[in-house]
Amino acid sequence: MQCPKCYGETEQVNSSGDSSMRVDRCMLCHGLYIDQLTREGLDVLDGFVSVDKSEVNLEINYDEMVYVECPKCDKIMDQRLLETPVRIRFELCPSCQSTFLDAGELRLYLSEDYRESFELLLPES
Repeated sequence: MQCPKCYGETEQVNSSGDSSMRVDRCMLCHGLYIDQLTREGLDVLDGFVSVDKSEVNLEINYDEMVYVECPKCDKIMDQRLLETPVRIRFELCPSCQSTFLDAGELRLYLSEDYRESFELLLPES
């Protein structure tokens, strides 16, 4: 699969627990593609925090990209944005509910300060 932001190749990564959720990490920008993420699937993502390379310093900021195509169904992904109480911005496909998080965002959004706000931006099953 090709990364929807930098067009690099992705590789499927495994969680630290049992998981049927598919998560791919871009080998260039280290962003994470999550297949069909909903509120109910949020707890499964805790097992993937270790694969989120949040310490990566990239010269290009992919967070500001507006038109991002879903690698699964080729539709333009919606920007999910929340400014307060915390700033959250990620891509979610309105058709297949696939999600793309830039490097470090999964670790951040699952932290105690962000988790509740992140969950509210996700679709219900």
